[in-house]
Amino acid sequence: MTDVELYHLKTFVTVAEEKHLTRASERLFTSQPAISAHIKALEEELNLTLFDRTPKGMLLTAAGEQLLDRAQRTLAAAGDFLHHAKGMQNELLGSIRIGLNTDAEFLRLVELQAGLRAHYPQLDLEFMSGRTGNNIPALRVGKLDAAFVSGDCDEPLLDSHVLREEEMAVAVPNALRDQIASPDIPALARLPWVYTSPDCAYYQLMQPLFESHCCMPVKTMMADQEDAMRAMVAAGVGLGIMRRSDVEAAEREGRMHALPMKLPTISLRFAYLRKRANDPIIRAVLSELATIWGLEPVQQRQAV
Repeated sequence: MTDVELYHLKTFVTVAEEKHLTRASERLFTSQPAISAHIKALEEELNLTLFDRTPKGMLLTAAGEQLLDRAQRTLAAAGDFLHHAKGMQNELLGSIRIGLNTDAEFLRLVELQAGLRAHYPQLDLEFMSGRTGNNIPALRVGKLDAAFVSGDCDEPLLDSHVLREEEMAVAVPNALRDQIASPDIPALARLPWVYTSPDCAYYQLMQPLFESHCCMPVKTMMADQEDAMRAMVAAGVGLGIMRRSDVEAAEREGRMHALPMKLPTISLRFAYLRKRANDPIIRAVLSELATIWGLEPVQQRQAV
């Protein structure tokens, strides 16, 4: 075991999680032959076969299953050691790339930037535009350090914290208002709609609403950004699902109105890799977010 390095364990764990050499190489930013070499070296050092190579991917053997938990705990302990050492520095140094999924005002980015600048002047902060469907895979492979996402976040590699529950509404263009006598689902499905992409929380809210009545709305176009959705609905292109606060603001301006119909809320979350839960930079951002959004401080995760 003296020749087993942390990078061997990291490769082992990543391949076990991804079950595929190509996806593991993407996460680790290295080549597939290098991944294969790491696994081979580890198996030779341990004198054990850790994976069965099958047409469906890399599947753990019984020996691999027994060692996976220990490898994960070893990496977590090493990560905690490094994070604790970083936290002992007088100044928090480094950078963080945060993926955005909507407008800056709604995410309170000005407050977040101001708080981090005041408390951690040496921290380099980058906001990267995007959407939930792009942010989650970008987190998984390390292209983002953290991200705002909407809806459920059941990705096992990520931790997420709910910042708020946002009320949603069906936004109706003024031009279509007279065609809607009541919020009847089959009748609404026959009207034109502005869609979002299937990986958007808004679409995931709309789909079961109509599928429960064995119908789906008429799609006129797709708009994956809130400002585009507002513009298309106001222009009469079709109905759309939007944040209720946005619909009511546009309604006061006479540009659209909210259908009198209650929809489930959608969670706004802040997400990051689970293994970085004790990273001082991540914890610094979480602390600022807790202050901005009036939340309880996030407790440090215990290594297991």
